[in-house]
Amino acid sequence: MKWLLRLFFTFLMVGLFSALGYWYVEHSLSPSSVKQPVEVEVKPGDSILNVGRELERKELIKDDFLFVAYAFLKGRTKDLKAGVYEVPPGSGTPEILNIFTDGSQNVMRLTVPEGFTAEKIAAVLDKKGLDGDEFLQAVNRKEDYPDSFVKEIPSDRKRRYQLEGYLYPITYNLPKGTDSKHLVQKMLQQFERNMEREGIRPKLKEQNLTMDEWVTIASIIEREGKVEEEFPRIAGVIYNRLKVGKKLQVDATVQYALGEQKARLLYKDLEIKSPYNTYRIKGLPPGPISNPGPKALRAALEPEKHPYFYYVTRKDGSGLHYFARTEKEHLQNIERSKKEAAKEDGSQ
Repeated sequence: MKWLLRLFFTFLMVGLFSALGYWYVEHSLSPSSVKQPVEVEVKPGDSILNVGRELERKELIKDDFLFVAYAFLKGRTKDLKAGVYEVPPGSGTPEILNIFTDGSQNVMRLTVPEGFTAEKIAAVLDKKGLDGDEFLQAVNRKEDYPDSFVKEIPSDRKRRYQLEGYLYPITYNLPKGTDSKHLVQKMLQQFERNMEREGIRPKLKEQNLTMDEWVTIASIIEREGKVEEEFPRIAGVIYNRLKVGKKLQVDATVQYALGEQKARLLYKDLEIKSPYNTYRIKGLPPGPISNPGPKALRAALEPEKHPYFYYVTRKDGSGLHYFARTEKEHLQNIERSKKEAAKEDGSQ
């Protein structure tokens, strides 16, 4: 009889632990109790374990281990897409994993490349069936956004778009139906988050720069540079010219003034009357000419110290530039670049 009693208790305990285990798993995978959408950033290279820890920290899941185990069982541990996500309330583990692996049918995925202008972002939104004009209107209503840094952006009527430069380039994953104001708010929050992460404030003070000057310089670097390793050197040229009062004479600012990207600027283009035309005005334009990424922003704070005042694009397909100290050297580099261009055309 004793062995029957032991067998009964063994089955009872196994059944009890199984029931408790099943309840714990179900409880852990069920929707969290958060009442508002929660923003989560998945950085490039993040592992499923890192994401699980962040989700548990933000109380979107109850157990990061079970989240990882669930992702492993579903074969989705390698499917994470980097970007900024907004997890709606009532999302359980299956829904959250689906959002992060780009499998949700209720998510709008918007990738903003570094150097895009507000108008280019609007064009992408139009292609997605959203209202690009509404987005541009939202970009021009600075007063709608309470972010602490927004009040530092000058209210200059010469600016084409008030918040140009601050629409942080990254991939946004937001619920379908997200309105333009909400999207712009997320972009601004991401910009501010990057500022905090990089410890920008003390560096601006050290460089005696305003936030808007910094972003404007970074936006020029982003549009002028093709190879990121050259960003600090291009930044050095900009600072050198500003320091001695030379006009910047940057082609990218003329492109922005024209409102179109031309393969080749003509002499008449350089005469366009615009506060953004740095061939005519001294100093910086009234605001950024693109929305720069982290490397251009960093280069604007950490320029390379050198004696160069000029640069011209090489025509050898490398995307690099020739740098010069004097106008004479610069003219020689221009001729050198023209010969490269002719050689390239002849080989095609």
